[in-house]
Amino acid sequence: DVTGRPIGMIGVGQDITARKQVEQEKSRVAQELQTFIDTANAPIFGIDHNGMVNEWNNKAVEITGYSKEEVMGKNLVDVYISPDFRESVKLVFDDALNFKYTAN
Repeated sequence: DVTGRPIGMIGVGQDITARKQVEQEKSRVAQELQTFIDTANAPIFGIDHNGMVNEWNNKAVEITGYSKEEVMGKNLVDVYISPDFRESVKLVFDDALNFKYTAN
């Protein structure tokens, strides 16, 4: 009104149902993949571009004796690979992280 008090309101609404459904599906798939990794019958580990462990499944725990909590965030090559193999393992990981694939 003329005194500056609001007399009404204008609003805009948008249906975000589809977006929420997509987010829920992405979350479900991510959880399913994490369960697959955790319960795989083979050791699965992951490292970031600095060689720090960012994934360590249950089979890796069973085979190595190192818990996930022990290895997460530590340099896989420097800490867990014996000195005799560090250089060659590091080269293989560096190539993989740079999308350079080689045959076994």
